[in-house]
Amino acid sequence: MEFLLFLEAIFTFCDPAMQYAGLNVLPVWTAFAIAGGLYAVVYVFKAIGLLVMAKKQGKTGLAWCAFIPFASTFLLGELAGELRFGSVKVKHLGIIAMVMELIYTFSGVFVIGWQANLISGGSYIVERVLNNAGDVIGYTTVFEGVSQQLQTLLNVFSVIELVFSFVQLIAFIFLNIAFFRRYAPLSYIWMVLFCAILPPVEAFLVFAYRNRKPIDFDAYMKERAERIRRAQQAQFGPYGPYGQNPYGQNPYGQNPYGQNPYGQNPYGQNPNANAPSEPDDPFGEFSSPRPQQPSQGQDGNADGSKDKNGDDFFS
Repeated sequence: MEFLLFLEAIFTFCDPAMQYAGLNVLPVWTAFAIAGGLYAVVYVFKAIGLLVMAKKQGKTGLAWCAFIPFASTFLLGELAGELRFGSVKVKHLGIIAMVMELIYTFSGVFVIGWQANLISGGSYIVERVLNNAGDVIGYTTVFEGVSQQLQTLLNVFSVIELVFSFVQLIAFIFLNIAFFRRYAPLSYIWMVLFCAILPPVEAFLVFAYRNRKPIDFDAYMKERAERIRRAQQAQFGPYGPYGQNPYGQNPYGQNPYGQNPYGQNPYGQNPNANAPSEPDDPFGEFSSPRPQQPSQGQDGNADGSKDKNGDDFFS
């Protein structure tokens, strides 16, 4: 997909009509070479990132997919797992995104390749574009020597490319949501937006997060909400930040049992001991430090535990 995006952007400078506007026209096969070079850079970063992630998750049997175009999309889906929205679970996002990417890329490369062949062979004319007053407002390239059957085939693939450019974008957005929820839970919305606007950015983010450990997004968010609640209770008390107990004291008197009726922590241990923690961020040095809140513990939590959420990328 990244190759087609690069090629579409560069191929606009190969339009013969540009020379009538006083601009230099780029040779068509040079555009393919430049697009291939840019894609090679993206390919290397993404392949290395996916390879390391696959090995860390024990998916060594799928590690080879990191180096195969389109198959790398499938591997990305396997690393991301299923996407959950409440009780709704979406599975096999990697396969869905891979199929959409295949159709979109094949149809787009076919259309551009066909146009590049006609341009290099000189099978075109440049026509003037006139307004209602008969003034020239631009130029357009019209291809010649094309059979009706080939023109129909070109139109079909052009429509397929247009339709699947939107379909594959939607598939990749959901795939990236599932992926970045596991590797950057606090900033996954920013990551998805970046990848939707500039898809090649995904490869560099995958490379940057290659050493992170995946987490359970739902469990992590529940544990984080609980820690925030405990920190607020420790700072403001059970009546919140709006004042003290209007009764001046515990309206029920003191604890009739004289102590914790359970005698100790009813869970037998720290309830947050096994809670998932967010992995370290490779860009943590660029994140703004969060102010510490006074609490019963040293680092702002009611139980004295440290808050590890301040080092997430863009959080």
